Amino acid sequence: MCIVLDNSGEPWVLIVRMLLLFEDQDDKSINDPMVGGGIEMFCRSIYENFDDVEVLQMPFERTGKKGATKEKARIKQSIINKAEDINADVILSNYTRAIFYPIESPIPIMFVQHSFWPFPVIDLWTRVLEKGHSLFLVSELQDKYYRKQARRFNFKYPSLTGYITPGYCKLKQDILTTEYDCGTIGRCQSDKDPFKLKHMTKDTDLKTLVITQTPTYNKVYYERNKHWDNVVWDKPYVEVMRNVAKCGTYFSTWNKETWGITSMEALSCGVPVILNSNNDGDHASEVIPASPSHFKKIINNDKELLTNAIKSLSKIDKKEVQEMTWEKHSLENWKLQLFDAVSKTISNHKRPVMSQFFN
Repeated sequence: MCIVLDNSGEPWVLIVRMLLLFEDQDDKSINDPMVGGGIEMFCRSIYENFDDVEVLQMPFERTGKKGATKEKARIKQSIINKAEDINADVILSNYTRAIFYPIESPIPIMFVQHSFWPFPVIDLWTRVLEKGHSLFLVSELQDKYYRKQARRFNFKYPSLTGYITPGYCKLKQDILTTEYDCGTIGRCQSDKDPFKLKHMTKDTDLKTLVITQTPTYNKVYYERNKHWDNVVWDKPYVEVMRNVAKCGTYFSTWNKETWGITSMEALSCGVPVILNSNNDGDHASEVIPASPSHFKKIINNDKELLTNAIKSLSKIDKKEVQEMTWEKHSLENWKLQLFDAVSKTISNHKRPVMSQFFN
């Protein structure tokens, strides 16, 4: 990774060696043509766009796994050992349970907290920051959620390092003829609930598309929903994007979709988005669209509002949506933000950087 720094007006470059922790629930590699979700896409984007990035594949942790405490200790030490072996300047840790691992690391860690934990993690955040590591959120809705949690448990809310934008526009699709009134993407599991789109529109004349993957475990949700028509299963990223471009609108079924990458991808194809908000009227992805006219929020699971939003947004200028999205979520903008986040992580740790400066 190369970080451009401003040194009295002169351009300098900091060469940084990164250890990137990567987790996939099906234990796929970072190069697999199928992309599991936003976390995986975020890692792949870093891997594809920065030099001197070493990937450490993390085992996907199952809740309640026997011997979990011992396994966590082993994983924690393996991360530190690998970082020291490659002389890493920074560790980037964004997988699901990353926040629970090696805060004792002598190498600065850039923690990216993407989830909504149902139990208090604020105290742990404080310890992470006291050790000189950095902590970034990916959604303002997360900040709101955790501030509420801090008040509830009487924790002092720490001064977080900042926010991370989830990604950038990758594949610029042609503006295609609309084949489906609305589509959605999501893992085939009950929290993401991509088939909510089917259930909410089943009594209408709308043609809808679900793009998902066959699960490798806990197939109860899959068995309940595998009967639906117009479902795209297990396709590589390129084909997923092609199918998204055929939709008139995109429905984000899960209001805690913090990464917001699927909404961004839909918008990058010129497809406006509909956000299924929580009971407070919030949705984690509402910061993604480039214009308020490119999306609508509906009250949580309101079928009539969804139908109305699909029909009203179908009249939008798709080319305008696409161009404005590509401008907001450009690769250049995303890389500059990552540069800044990594630079802050290293600087905050007050550790001598084992890297080369040159002008």
